[in-house]
Amino acid sequence: MWPWSLPKIIMREFTDIFRARILIVDDQESNIRLLQYTLRRAGYLEVASTTDPIEVCALHRKNRYDLILLDLQMPRMDGFEVIEGLRAIDGKENVAILVLTADPSQMARALEAGATDFLSKPFVLAEALVRVGVMLQQTIFGVRCAAAQPASPVVLHR
Repeated sequence: MWPWSLPKIIMREFTDIFRARILIVDDQESNIRLLQYTLRRAGYLEVASTTDPIEVCALHRKNRYDLILLDLQMPRMDGFEVIEGLRAIDGKENVAILVLTADPSQMARALEAGATDFLSKPFVLAEALVRVGVMLQQTIFGVRCAAAQPASPVVLHR
């Protein structure tokens, strides 16, 4: 059999994370501009945004985002309602959701509601890039990065 007739093994490349579909949802246009600029400067190619939380589920149905950065406190519909709507769409095949909040008391509730991780406001841009990168690696490659894994207990034997 000739090598070119063998089935090609398709492997995802590290650069695939830069082609990931990302949606930023925040009612503050300045936060959206800052995050879009930061992600695009880092090399992410498909970064979309909306200030209207009511549009999120329809946008996700249409575009199937790999990661959604979601503000929790927005008018008309809060981030918790958006998470509920996204989970109803995806069922077990969850989209990664990075919640954005200035209120640390909401972080545990957001994680329980189905968020994947959180980012505190005001943003530390370096932290935002690291969290986005780790979440996309987990989503696209199914990789648990060492930084994202809980430390395993050490058992000492005599």
